[in-house]
Amino acid sequence: MKTLKLSSIRSAFSESLIELAAENPNLYVVSCDLKSSLTLDKFANKYRSRFIECGVAENNAAGIAAGLAALGKTVFLATYACFSPGINWATIKQSICYNNYNVKIIGSHGGLATAELGATHQMLEDIALMRALPNMEVFAPLDAFETTKIINAVARSRTPSYVRLVRPSTPEILNNKVNFTIGKSQVLKRGSDVTICGYGPILQQALEIRNLSLEIINCSSIKPLDEKTIISSVKKTGRLIVIEDHQKNGGLGEAIATLILTNNLKCKFIHLAVDNQFGRSAKDYHQLYNLYKIGTKDIELAIKKIL
Repeated sequence: MKTLKLSSIRSAFSESLIELAAENPNLYVVSCDLKSSLTLDKFANKYRSRFIECGVAENNAAGIAAGLAALGKTVFLATYACFSPGINWATIKQSICYNNYNVKIIGSHGGLATAELGATHQMLEDIALMRALPNMEVFAPLDAFETTKIINAVARSRTPSYVRLVRPSTPEILNNKVNFTIGKSQVLKRGSDVTICGYGPILQQALEIRNLSLEIINCSSIKPLDEKTIISSVKKTGRLIVIEDHQKNGGLGEAIATLILTNNLKCKFIHLAVDNQFGRSAKDYHQLYNLYKIGTKDIELAIKKIL
């Protein structure tokens, strides 16, 4: 398999904001003292009056974002996922979701992919926290290309949104021609033996597996979930593996398991995720994927088991 080019999901996010801000004078960014880490320096310099730096005050930042949205602004609240929604979840619930305000919460550095920053910064519970909130939609791009598509889609939506980003540069899997639609998944590879669902760069590992008829689905729209595509695939294969860089509790695996049960589908099911543990530091996040049994070899073993 050829080596794929690596691109920064964080840079794709910030570059998309600059383009959107040129079109929309009501687009604002609220930051929590992590401007450089989210590569927002260029935006802050170009649109100074529309960049609000709140410092290390995540609850205040969520309140300010809600206030701007109440005035009709499209607001991006951007910081690390371990701080937002990790610290300010109650404010997001009460000030943003309850009022159905147009705030886009960007949680960067999600999952074990944060690697060397360790357990305190490896947010493994964000999808569960945000899936639980009424009015909140939840997304996690596969690569830099899809990040641009998702940021454009949520910027044009009026619904509160959460977008999970990762820290490292990751493989370019899609291209600019691939569209993103809220509530829709993409079948990256068609097959007949096993359905594999996931989101974010970890799904690249499944694409590396050869000599098997795998149907691989990119569930980057986690809420709303593309139920039709998943059900259709599971009916065909009768076997399902969900892979995610997140806790098993409250993640995509539980959402799909509920979908399978409520539709009375018969299938073999395996959920590969972090199993009720905190993260830890490592030089390479692939070491952590192997340690927590969500690496390529673990996917291969799960496929053998389910077959």
